[in-house]
Amino acid sequence: MFVILFRNTHTSKMELNAIKYMERAARADPMIISLGQGIPSSHLDPMLRQAAIETIERGDADAYSDPQGLLQLRRLIAEQCAQQGMEYDVDEIIVTAGAIEALSVVLRSVISSEATEIIIPTPVYGAYFKLIETANGEVVEVPLVESHDWALDVSLLKSRLSKRTAAILLCNPNNPTGSVYDEATLHEVAEIAKTAGVTLIVDEVYRNMLYDETSMYSPAEDPEFKQTVVRLMSFSKDFAMTGWRVGYIQADQSRIARLVAIHDTLVNCAPVISQYVACEAIKQSARILHENTQLYGARRQLMASYLDKLSDHMTYVMPRGGYFFFPKATNGQSSRDLTRHLLASKLVAIPGDAFGINGEGHIRLCFGRSEEAIKAGMERLVQYYDAK
Repeated sequence: MFVILFRNTHTSKMELNAIKYMERAARADPMIISLGQGIPSSHLDPMLRQAAIETIERGDADAYSDPQGLLQLRRLIAEQCAQQGMEYDVDEIIVTAGAIEALSVVLRSVISSEATEIIIPTPVYGAYFKLIETANGEVVEVPLVESHDWALDVSLLKSRLSKRTAAILLCNPNNPTGSVYDEATLHEVAEIAKTAGVTLIVDEVYRNMLYDETSMYSPAEDPEFKQTVVRLMSFSKDFAMTGWRVGYIQADQSRIARLVAIHDTLVNCAPVISQYVACEAIKQSARILHENTQLYGARRQLMASYLDKLSDHMTYVMPRGGYFFFPKATNGQSSRDLTRHLLASKLVAIPGDAFGINGEGHIRLCFGRSEEAIKAGMERLVQYYDAK
């Protein structure tokens, strides 16, 4: 099993990434505890479940929606965005089959034979590498500064721009580091992108998971950058809807026709029943997101308490957003070796090099899992180091 699981890196062609391979291992053995893939432990909220049932009973999910998405859902998204300071009308929103499809659409819209390079600060979500490859693009990595809480060196990013740059892609809050870019940094990056005439893609899937009074700014709030910025969001993590596959793109009207045409060829439309459930999710969002903040905040502290016991073996930066820790082994052990050995101890963690070359030596642990899984999984991590 190990040979199959670990022969791949983020640069390999047309193969599943390390996260998916590790989850296959977890599903194959009921004794394995997974703190790997970012799947919420909770189930679909009862009111969202009821919305799904009623949609089925009405027969509303039996036919395609408009490729751009249900009008009532786009209206609700537009209203919610306006409350967050982002002015996009219903014609500037595209409902997608999750954020992965959304990013695939955007990448295919900006990559051309003349402009193939996508600049991404790393470590970052491992799926980005495959998405860029399949869109015939090239990854240009900019290392984040771990010693400064994984901050972005804007001058270094600017130096990576070239005539072949198609876009800058930011994950904020960052997966896997849990860092959150401040407003000044994001404003500067948006200015750079605007001046250079390249697209700034902002993936804000974890924007509703913030801790320690961390504030969240999006360059999509600034009308000055509306033609530069494309924003991606998802219902998956906030509403325990990972299997329902629904997200959305926000973009200036000048981009919409091309984006919709690409989206239409990929999936025609997002799953219609999921779109109706997403409508109810927005209506219930204040309650659900508040509950999530309390839940994940407590689980973040729980996982941190175990990592503190391992201070002789691992260092970490406390995440300010999302639901991942990204600790580093202090003995210089490679991330692949460490996750191999943890898998032998019946614990799944994700090797850090799956998130870019700057992730080597780290592992990713998800505190979105149940309290029981976190306790049992972290006990196994402690036992692994105690046995060394």
